[in-house]
Amino acid sequence: MSTLSEIITASFSTSHDAELVGKEIKKWLGCDNNYEVARLALGRSLMIEEVPESAPDAKALPLKGLQLFGTESDASYLWIALLGEQLRLLGHPRFSLDSMQQLVRDHWHRGVHELKKDWVEAGENEADFIDRLARRGALPDSIPDTAEVEAEEAVPQPMGASEEIVSALRKKLKESGVTAEIRGSIVGPRLTRFKLYLADARDFAQLENRLDELSFSLGTGHDSIHLNQADEPQTCWLDLPRKSDDWHAVDMRQFMAAARTFATSGMSLPVTAGVDVVGNPVVFDLADAPHLLVGGTTGSGKSVCVNALLLSLLLSSRRTPIQLALIDPKQVEFGLWQDCGLLYADIATSVSAATGLLEDLIEEMDKRYARFAELGAKNFLEARARGYDSSWIVLAVDEMADLVMQGKPGKAIQEKLERLAQKARASGIHLILATQRPEAATFSGLLRSNCPSRIALHVQKGSESKIILDELGAESLLGKGDMLVKIAGEKIRRSHGYYIRPEDIQKHITAN
Repeated sequence: MSTLSEIITASFSTSHDAELVGKEIKKWLGCDNNYEVARLALGRSLMIEEVPESAPDAKALPLKGLQLFGTESDASYLWIALLGEQLRLLGHPRFSLDSMQQLVRDHWHRGVHELKKDWVEAGENEADFIDRLARRGALPDSIPDTAEVEAEEAVPQPMGASEEIVSALRKKLKESGVTAEIRGSIVGPRLTRFKLYLADARDFAQLENRLDELSFSLGTGHDSIHLNQADEPQTCWLDLPRKSDDWHAVDMRQFMAAARTFATSGMSLPVTAGVDVVGNPVVFDLADAPHLLVGGTTGSGKSVCVNALLLSLLLSSRRTPIQLALIDPKQVEFGLWQDCGLLYADIATSVSAATGLLEDLIEEMDKRYARFAELGAKNFLEARARGYDSSWIVLAVDEMADLVMQGKPGKAIQEKLERLAQKARASGIHLILATQRPEAATFSGLLRSNCPSRIALHVQKGSESKIILDELGAESLLGKGDMLVKIAGEKIRRSHGYYIRPEDIQKHITAN
């Protein structure tokens, strides 16, 4: 936690480009000090609702916090409070100096460029320029009721299980011959997680062998109880599903709470598919994934999951250039995205159109690598740092089986997808491949080996779970968005997908 004294004595800077533009503004307005332009730039950027994109560098001459924000009488506390509140809204649990410096750098960079636009639009007339800024900063005619805003945005807070349920579990554990101390519980969206301390480490194996009995005695359903080791010695998590009537909806409030963390996550392509069993958002970087397989039977929530990933990318595109390449052979799932403004090409709905789109992406990949070689860059991020101006591209396929099971044309499509999965990651092209029929014929071994990140929703058979996850588990999920998320290099996390309606997506498409 940073103190005010640490902030006002720390150094703040912006990009070299913004410094040059700031010198022009300083000359136009006849300012004597750099901090005057810096404060004006911060104020101008804070007028904009969207979070600023990351500044390309921090090579400008720094200003001390006391110069930038001024003394207490100069409203330094107000500046710091405004920026601190934005950090809170972006999901920072603690007010850190590093996050403050990054946010100042990004606002300062955007603000001076916005000021330059205003100067040009004002016909380079100082009076008109000041008038324009004053009108931009005017308060709205009406301010929304605070209670209404809080009611709309508030995310339900987790609570513990009732004493009645805790007592019932304690009794059943004892009847199973397991001596366990219940040291806490959290009621999540669909499961209740209990923290158990086992007096004897051997009790873990005994409890694991008695899960079917415990499930039967508690009436939770076959294979529905999950047991995992916790981070503390002789401690484990026991996850018990509740009846569907007692489930808590994971709606757009939780999705937007997760999305507010994107800008400061440090991730290139942050996405969220749902929340974990206790309600914490599951956010990961698709660029590091680097490709994702999504599988689940009809009604499992697969399409809603893919739409949550695409909506994540839409919101990320406000600060990062992103294009979407979409293949929708059923012509029903991706229609909403037709007017999203991010499409790399028209949505492909036929085998021939899908083939053409994949060929274009392969050609784009090869062009990028040729350009990287000219720049002396190894990958997309290095190339962007050296001036390569292009977008990330995410290819999403809604139903793989409908494409690859089309005889020779389907075989050709599979080979093109395999080539992209093998080579495209470093070029800034990433894949999301989804299917309702997770079979070996749909996801070839070559595709699976090059798509290490997986999301498995409910499937009918254990063999289908193995195709998606390389292990059992998805056949025991509850359906309707219940999922197992396996991101490369991380442990599998059980998660619950967001309930996102078409109108929720359309609202953000229109706003974008």
